[in-house]
Amino acid sequence: MKTLSVLVLSLLLLWGCKEEKPDRYFSSSPEIDQTKALIGDYEKGDWKAMQAHYADTAKIYHNSTRAISASDFVKSFQEGTAGYQSYGFQDNDQYYEMIIDDKDERWVNFWGNWEATFKEKDTSLVVPVHVTLEFKDGKVVEEHAYYDTAGLIRIMNKIAADKAAAEEMNN
Repeated sequence: MKTLSVLVLSLLLLWGCKEEKPDRYFSSSPEIDQTKALIGDYEKGDWKAMQAHYADTAKIYHNSTRAISASDFVKSFQEGTAGYQSYGFQDNDQYYEMIIDDKDERWVNFWGNWEATFKEKDTSLVVPVHVTLEFKDGKVVEEHAYYDTAGLIRIMNKIAADKAAAEEMNN
């Protein structure tokens, strides 16, 4: 009985001394809520509200290793969406997670399917997208996004070729 008591006490002491590791993966957080709001502002075309989610020094990398500023990024999206009848992320198949990495940096990952219908071609396109955003002090300080632009470029080239052919016929 004494041996059993010592064994149980030893196990309890070992269990109590085990190092608790902090949670590093989250499916809900203020940063995820802010990412959802940022995407919502993009879908509404509220460019001022969208830019407010970014720090003044934010670095944005979309399919590139060269960073652009948040203001240039928002301006390019504003100009780029002008040719769409509608655009945004499909409601189904959206996934968010937040991680805290070994450097204690907070990153939100988003996966979703972006869909757009072009004004001039009445053609729709769906593109899978992955975005990861680093947050500091409630603002996005770095963003990386990856998506295949081949379909988008193909449709835009077709629209440009159709316009050129129509102009040539009118001359």
